[in-house]
Amino acid sequence: MMYGTFPDGHRARLIEGLHALASYLEARPELPVPHASKVAVSVLFGTDEEKKAEIQHIARLIGSDLHLSDPDQGHYSAATCFGPVEYSVTAIMDAGMARWDAWWSYRDSISPDPPPPGA
Repeated sequence: MMYGTFPDGHRARLIEGLHALASYLEARPELPVPHASKVAVSVLFGTDEEKKAEIQHIARLIGSDLHLSDPDQGHYSAATCFGPVEYSVTAIMDAGMARWDAWWSYRDSISPDPPPPGA
């Protein structure tokens, strides 16, 4: 599976949870809501061509264009909106993932000097 593995019934439970959240917020107008919300799906596995083909397929299903959202990072995505709620699917090509992994490989190499005593 290109998206990872989920337990049986995951899709139904997710949809049920979204309906429950909508009903909960509708019944409690005193609660704040976010400016917008996003349901994001990531294509995690496959070759670059398979991932891009999957995004193209989903773009057709949802009536969206395929977007190369960051040419330097190789992020392909498609999205559709329901008012301020967005459903999107994204795949990151191997070169983009390699750049991200290389960038993060330095995270433990540098640490700031501790502040001087009494500062």
